[in-house]
Parts: sequence; structure tokens; C-alpha cells
Amino acid sequence: MTVQARLGARVARFFFMQVGGLVTVFVYFALLKAGGGSVSGLRVALVVALGVQSGYVALAWSQGEIKQFDIGLWLMFLVGATGALGAVAPLVELFLMYSPAMVFVTLGVTAVLPPLLGYESFTAYFARRTLPRWQQQLRITASISRWLGAFWTGLFFVAAGLCAYAPLDWRFTALYPNLLVFAVGMTSNKWFPPIYLKVFPPEMPASAAAAIMSMPFVFDKRAAAGARAEIQFRVAGAEMGNYWLRIANGRCESFEGEAPAPNLIVYTPDIVWMRMVRAELDGAQALAAGLFHTEGDATMLAALSRWFPARR
Repeated sequence: MTVQARLGARVARFFFMQVGGLVTVFVYFALLKAGGGSVSGLRVALVVALGVQSGYVALAWSQGEIKQFDIGLWLMFLVGATGALGAVAPLVELFLMYSPAMVFVTLGVTAVLPPLLGYESFTAYFARRTLPRWQQQLRITASISRWLGAFWTGLFFVAAGLCAYAPLDWRFTALYPNLLVFAVGMTSNKWFPPIYLKVFPPEMPASAAAAIMSMPFVFDKRAAAGARAEIQFRVAGAEMGNYWLRIANGRCESFEGEAPAPNLIVYTPDIVWMRMVRAELDGAQALAAGLFHTEGDATMLAALSRWFPARR
């Protein structure tokens, strides 16, 4: 895939993940404001929004990028447009006075309803597109995803409550709810998982791939201060594969595949590596016995135990 193609794929993914349905919401409120709060203006805004959202849902579906929120918003605009065209007074009054609250209630219901009915949380869609495959398979990932979904549900309903509290005050219908969603919610994928992992430490990885790829979680940046390295792991056995670590600037990242310029290459059977991870086998003794072998900087191998303390 060319650089231009990769860039286009990333832009498309960002659009479907973060922008898509918001376009319809912006269109709706722009038309609603242009209509001056009249019933006819509401009718136009709802009908146009339904058309825009229908087009977006069709596009997202064709690209395999349909989200639960896309369907939720489509249903909200369908109900609103039907009520406005049919002159259903309660619905018309509800959308005229509480449209911002209705949007957040829709998002909240869409977030909470699927898990209650036995379907996956909306967060699963984002996890599949942002996390590597090995991490998606961990039970701790599914648990974090569920709790993150519950957190977002609460956030949406709090935002809806703010809108309903003062439906004519722009601070409560636009400023405070959106600050809550964008400043707290959109950053939660960065700060929520580390907090969760401190409260509920993850269990021991069940495979060599998961053990290697999750090494950044136990990385001691102070012990590795100033270190720069690329470490390649070539795993043999039933779960064979190639994985590598990049250590630089106090950070550790894990990847599948081939390291560009590895300083150290570790060749190990998956069973041997897992026995060392579980402290059933001493690494130095295993190396001396030829249970695994390495190429490259031997001092870096010795440093691994300091950079990645054993899990308790």
C-alpha cells in the first residue's frame, strides 16, 4: 500500500469513527436556528437531517463502518420527522424545546441498550479499529471496554440533564455538555485504562504473543532511562510469530512483524518463553541450556529483567 493510500485509509477511518454522524447533528441545529424556532423550521430541519443521516448510514454500511450511534441518530430523526410531518403536538414541542437533550438521550440510550440486550457495547467498534489484534483478545480488554461504555453512558445522560435543566441557556445546551463530552469523554481512552489496570491488575497473559506484546504495560522507564533499542522476538511453536519492541525517550511500544534495525534478536519456543514469564524457568539457566538463543547485544538481554520487572 502506498503512502497516499495509507493516508487516505486513515482519513476515511477518522471520518467514520469521529466525524460522520456529527455532520448530521450540525446540519440539524444550523437549520433549526435558521428557522427561528418555528414549527415549519423544525419540520425542515428534521426532514433534511433525516435525509442526510440516511445517506451517511448507507455510506457507512457500504464501507463496513456502521456504528450503533449511526442507527440511534437515524431513529431519532425518523421519529422527529414523522412527528413533525404528522403534526404530533407532543413530539413537536419536545423537539422544539429539548432538541439538545434529545440528542444526548439518544446517545445514552444507544450506549446502554445493546449491552442490556446481550449485544456488544459501542466501545467494541472503536476497540477493533484502534487496538492490535492480540490486545483485542484479552479478557481485560473486554472488561475495560464494558466499563468504558458504562462511563460514556453516564456522561451522555449527565449532558442530557444539563440540556434539560436550562433548555434556553446556550451554556447548558452547548458549552457545558460539549466540554464534558470532548474534554472528559474523548480523552478517556488515554486515562481510563491505566486507572482501571491499577485498581484491577490484569491476569497473567495466556500466550507468548500476549506476553511479549503487553511488555510495555510493565515497562520501568526509570530503569531504562536513556536507553534506545529495538528488540526482535522470533517465537516458534504452536503460536509462532514475530514481534518486536521499540524503546526510546522513556517509552516502550510493541509491534507485530519485523523490527527495522534490531539491536537484539531473541529466538524462543512459545512454551519456553511462557515458562520464563510465569517464573517456572530461570532465564539465565534456560539460555545456558540452549532452550532459547539470541543474536546481538548480550548486555541488552541482561537489562530486560530491569526494564521489565516480573509480574506479581
